Amino acid sequence: MIRVLLRVLQFLLWLLVLRFVVRTVARAFSPGPARPRAAAPPPRPQVRAPEDLVLDRVCHTYVPRSHALVDRVGGREEHFCSPACRDKALAADRVA
Repeated sequence: MIRVLLRVLQFLLWLLVLRFVVRTVARAFSPGPARPRAAAPPPRPQVRAPEDLVLDRVCHTYVPRSHALVDRVGGREEHFCSPACRDKALAADRVA
């Protein structure tokens, strides 16, 4: 009787080992991931090269040279942050 019980336990153990091997092989060759992947890290922001700033003499703000409006006032080149500031400087130059 004990021999039969030992044979049944041995058979169950072999079934468990076989099941483990089959699942491991199936996971290795499955098309999808076995567990969820971690989220990808957010992309790094692009760093731009530093740019010269120019002073708007009307409102006293600094503007990147590439975004500034350029006009000649009083014979010299001036930089402005907006058309309104440019118009104020041109009007003041005409009055003076």
